[in-house]
Amino acid sequence: MPGEEGYPAYLAARLSEFYERAGLVETLAGDSGSVSVIGAVSPPGGDFSEPVTQNTLRIVKVFWALDAKLSQRRHFPAINWLNSYSLYLDQLHDYYDEHISPEWNKLRSWAMEVLQKESELQEIVQLVGSDALPESEQITIEVARMLREIFLQQNAYDDVDTYCDMTKQFDIMKAIKIYADFAYAAQAAGVAPAQIIAVKAKSDLPQIKFVRDYKPMLDQILKGMESEFTTLRAGA
Repeated sequence: MPGEEGYPAYLAARLSEFYERAGLVETLAGDSGSVSVIGAVSPPGGDFSEPVTQNTLRIVKVFWALDAKLSQRRHFPAINWLNSYSLYLDQLHDYYDEHISPEWNKLRSWAMEVLQKESELQEIVQLVGSDALPESEQITIEVARMLREIFLQQNAYDDVDTYCDMTKQFDIMKAIKIYADFAYAAQAAGVAPAQIIAVKAKSDLPQIKFVRDYKPMLDQILKGMESEFTTLRAGA
């Protein structure tokens, strides 16, 4: 008996049988270990509503949504940060607190809020340009751009940037958050968004992605950033 779009009615059951192999296992040698299953689904025309994709999404707990528009813009990895998700956040919360930083989960939530806000503002930006936005939202657009280009984008051909450990990820995201805090405070003090966006230290921040021993450089950038914003607020 054919099911939706001609697929067999047992499609969901067969997919479940495959993915349920993942988890804690005992090997034939008597040792314990774990099996992770990574499946690739390529729906025709990128239609996520078709049966194989929908039934897979009902089973898996992590989903990476590849985006053709991102790859066309040369943004790699081309994983859409708004359509992708993980249902393991609660289980990993304590691990991040202990091994990375107690601030990791808050920073991650903040970054997602900024990227979501940027997505909502993009329609207005495409119609009338970013200059028509309120000044605080112009800052939001710039912070979101930094998250996309500095934090999310990687160069697989660079010896350093091809891999980024969690500690460095945290330091990069925290540096962007520090810039955002300085920027919103300066904007509230009357500094023009153009001056805030033109801060030189912010332009140096992307370079730390390509430096292995990045912390001295990052400290210098953050000190320069604080100095520049202090000068901007004083002249406002």
